[in-house]
Amino acid sequence: MPILTSIFIVVSLLLAITLGPQTRAWSWGPAMMALGISTLAALPMIWKRGKYPADFGVIGFAALTAGWFAWRAWNSSAPEYAQADLLLLCCSVATFVSTRSISGNLVAEQVLSWGMALLLLANEVVIAMQIMDPTYSPLFQMRAGPSMISGFFSHYNEAANYLIAASMLVAGSAVFGRHNRFARIFMGLIAFAGLAGVWFTHSRGGILGAAVACGVFAAYSLVIGKRREAKWFAPALIAIPIIGLAIGSFLFIGWQDAQEARKATDTSLTTMLDNDCRLYFLGIAMSCIGMHPIIGGGSRSFTWECYGLWDNKVQGFGGSKPEFVHNELMQTATDYGLIGVGLLIGLLGTFILVAILRTLLETRPKESDARDAWRLGGAAALAGMLVQSCFSFVFHLLPGIILLGICLTQMSYSNDQTSNAKTTGTRIFLSIAAILCAIVLIPFGWKGSRVTQLLWPFFFKTQQALSSVTLLDALSEAIPIWPHAEFYQNRAGILEKSISSSRVIDDLSTGHRALADYREAIQLQPFDPANHVNLANLASRMQLDEIAETGFAKTIQLQGGMEPGFRGHYSLANHLFSKGLRQANEDKDKMLPTLERAAEEIEKAVTQTPPWTFGKNGTNIRISIHESLGTAREADGDFEGALESYDFAAKIQGGTRAHYRAGVLIGRKAVEAWGKRRASEAMSHFIQAKTRVTQAGNQLPHGVTPSQRIEYLDYLDRTIAFLKGAKVEPAR
Repeated sequence: MPILTSIFIVVSLLLAITLGPQTRAWSWGPAMMALGISTLAALPMIWKRGKYPADFGVIGFAALTAGWFAWRAWNSSAPEYAQADLLLLCCSVATFVSTRSISGNLVAEQVLSWGMALLLLANEVVIAMQIMDPTYSPLFQMRAGPSMISGFFSHYNEAANYLIAASMLVAGSAVFGRHNRFARIFMGLIAFAGLAGVWFTHSRGGILGAAVACGVFAAYSLVIGKRREAKWFAPALIAIPIIGLAIGSFLFIGWQDAQEARKATDTSLTTMLDNDCRLYFLGIAMSCIGMHPIIGGGSRSFTWECYGLWDNKVQGFGGSKPEFVHNELMQTATDYGLIGVGLLIGLLGTFILVAILRTLLETRPKESDARDAWRLGGAAALAGMLVQSCFSFVFHLLPGIILLGICLTQMSYSNDQTSNAKTTGTRIFLSIAAILCAIVLIPFGWKGSRVTQLLWPFFFKTQQALSSVTLLDALSEAIPIWPHAEFYQNRAGILEKSISSSRVIDDLSTGHRALADYREAIQLQPFDPANHVNLANLASRMQLDEIAETGFAKTIQLQGGMEPGFRGHYSLANHLFSKGLRQANEDKDKMLPTLERAAEEIEKAVTQTPPWTFGKNGTNIRISIHESLGTAREADGDFEGALESYDFAAKIQGGTRAHYRAGVLIGRKAVEAWGKRRASEAMSHFIQAKTRVTQAGNQLPHGVTPSQRIEYLDYLDRTIAFLKGAKVEPAR
């Protein structure tokens, strides 16, 4: 059974690396299946006869910490995010239980060591191929920075995190493992190549994490060497300055190389440390923590709370979704409160302390087990991942969470066994954890595996994407298996595009099917503004005004300062504009207030959106709204208000056609003044009308032809000539 458990741990890591290094929980399915099986296989070993390591205090503290995170996730407001966090928690606990169950078994330990070493080697082969051809990717069609090295992963930061942890774990086995000399040399070369791979990813957080991991590895090795009275201890102690210089050079030169790879003009240390984006996220996270400091906002609450706290004046225009804080401790404090982050820090500190004390104080008549190799590798790997977790969300991805479970197990390695009430308590804790994890992971793993089989070709396949009809069928088959907001969004989008390319939707049955999908997406992710604005835009096309306006209002409430990303104000303005034009034929009394609201919303959109994002189409909509508002005011008898709207539209780049509307309106005022025998005032208005119509040039409002413009200008010229002949002077 230990060997079977070890095999399935390796298989789960393999599947996590190749299929599941992303935040889509369904892609974790195959890896979760393997972890669930490994956990069940570990149960008999927990209750094997004889003595057992007494870690009741550590395991009890871990159970308390896991219980807090599970309870807060269970009570979170966003079901889909809560589900993802619970699955990651189960994966971490399952890895810990499974890896702990094989400790002390020589063959099982070597299976795990060689499995990790060969997986690392496979990643290094892919990295070598990407160095020669940066566009090469064995699995993922889309990668973050196509020219950035990422191995099997889709993002270079994720690749760097894996390479750090795997290299340290393999290096621990290479230095103090129970292998022959040739095997240890081979493992050492693999570990060294893994650290070189971190360099080639150009991940600045990864390079820093690797440097810290190497420092911890060197220091921990010296402690072990001193205790063992190793012959190499004295030379290694003398070489500390050289080791420190090598690590420092790796860090500094690696950062400079990373900056150059990003084509940064300034590669100085100040520039490398200056990352406004992450600092902004940290500031927002602090504000989130202030809203619910003790228990947090629930699973991934930062994902939606950050929108409302986004300040364009401070953070700049927010256009992309900052799903995570890019600092795992701050993310934990935001989502699970100070209690959660306190428990997490306390738990990690406990494991670190246990590793150090056991390394220093445990008696060893013989160095015949892997305790030194495991603790060394686990401590260095954890240090590297924790450093990088200050810059990225490495523990919200399955490979990182599995490696975390392995590191914690290896750090707490103990063969000093006993038989008492504490060991029974430890067995009970571990058994309950194993059973609960298996109950969760195997069913969800099965569902995720089926969904991954259905949807992988559409989301990740390197070949050309298949047709939308085929995707629609695949989504319809996947949704009953494991519904996700993304699935509903994608299916609704396909249905919406299939209806009509026109502004108004006539196929109401298909439209209502798409609306139903958007509503299901909202149920799963109620705080994502994208779900609400998608529903509102579709309802607007279907002329379901109440549903549309409710959706836009919710979008604006949720998006906060993220107008460039979700365009709540812009979309509402566009809807109100269309509604106002409809009301011109249906209910003229409501047309003017509707267009006034449209003008207000479009101006809010302009102030919150950079010009390059607002775009030409947005500018045209803005001009049309103000022009139409002027027409509505003119029809209502508010000439001054109408002229104000025309003038506003004319000042917008590309809005010169509004001069024509203004000229015609001023011409009407001229006729009115002439009718009241105010000849000088009429003369002034006629001249001004001609000036405005001339300013319009060939840019004419909709429905006005060039011949009409020529005819109207001719009329103005004849009238002005007549008044001049009558010796009428324009009023001043």
